[in-house]
Order: sequence, then structure tokens, then C-alpha cells
Amino acid sequence: MATPPKSMDRRVQRTHQLLRQAAIETMKEKGFLAMTIQDIADRANVNRGTFYAHYLDKYALLDELIHDQFQELLKKSLPPESRWNKQTLRLLMKVVLEHFEDEYHQCDPTEVVDPLIERATKDALADLLLAWLKQEMSAGTKFRVPVETIARVISWTILGAAAHWYQEGIKLSAEQVADDVLLIVMEGVTHLALDTKRV
Repeated sequence: MATPPKSMDRRVQRTHQLLRQAAIETMKEKGFLAMTIQDIADRANVNRGTFYAHYLDKYALLDELIHDQFQELLKKSLPPESRWNKQTLRLLMKVVLEHFEDEYHQCDPTEVVDPLIERATKDALADLLLAWLKQEMSAGTKFRVPVETIARVISWTILGAAAHWYQEGIKLSAEQVADDVLLIVMEGVTHLALDTKRV
């Protein structure tokens, strides 16, 4: 199969960007649930078929927008040579907490949008944690549990704490929540027990 010319790639990328921008602007005006594919296509000055050539539906578009926005935030907020350590994990947790607060303010908090925000964030978070853990393994660290499991569990822990912190209106600061979650992740529940009896 022949490789498409670069000018074609640029046109596809440009249309893709137009659709994303149109969706963001339309969501701000109408909200996600009221926004239609036709609204997005009209604002981007393309037909509906062009939209469907890029996205399955508006949910796929929102999922991509949230995922990309979170990836960009991580790139901007974390040091370039980030690794698995307490300082970086604490910073990551703060970024996730603040990201959740921003996302929930921008989108309609609905049964549809909330899971999209959580899934897109969870996947990006788990990928990042897994990359850090693999760096540790290449440096000689051995783990008793597969690193994929560790990355998933910790991503859910961070994500769950962030969702609970925002949705329940907890009055703790992002810094305090980050410190508490970091202590649990790094120390483990058994080590946090006040008595000497081990479960």
C-alpha cells in the first residue's frame, strides 16, 4: 500500500483539529449532552460524513479531548526526567486533583461525562506509572507483584481519591489529600496500622 502524501496528512490533521476546536466551542455554549454531530460539523465547516471519517461519535471525540488534555498537562507539570519517587508521585497526585477540579468545572457533571473523564485520566495515569515502574525494573529493582498490576491499582487509588475529593466536596486541600494518598501508596495499609498486630 502506498504511503499517502504529506500534504494529505496535513489536510487530515487540519480537519481533525477543526473538529476538536469546534467541539470545544460548542460544548462551552450548549453543554455536552445538547451538542450534536451536526453542530460540530457546521461550526467546523465540514459535512457530517467528514466528522464520521475521524470519530465514531461525540463520545469518542470527548474521550480523545480529555485524554490529550491530561497528557499535555502531565508533560507541562512534571519534570522531563520524572521517575518513581516520593516527590514525583506527590506532584503527580496534585496534578490529578487539580485536573479533576478543572474537568468537572468545564463539563456537565452527568452520568455520561463523569465516566469519560475518569476513564481517559485513568488510562493515561496507568501508562505513565507503568513507564516509571519499568524504569525501576531496568535499574535492578524487583517487584513481588507484576508492575502492570501495581500501575493499575495505584492509578485507581489516585483517581478514586481525586474523584471523591471533588465530588463529595471534601474540605481538605489538594496538598493534604496528595500527602495522605502518598503515605498510603508508599507505606501500605499494614504499615499504617497503629497496633503491632499484623493482619
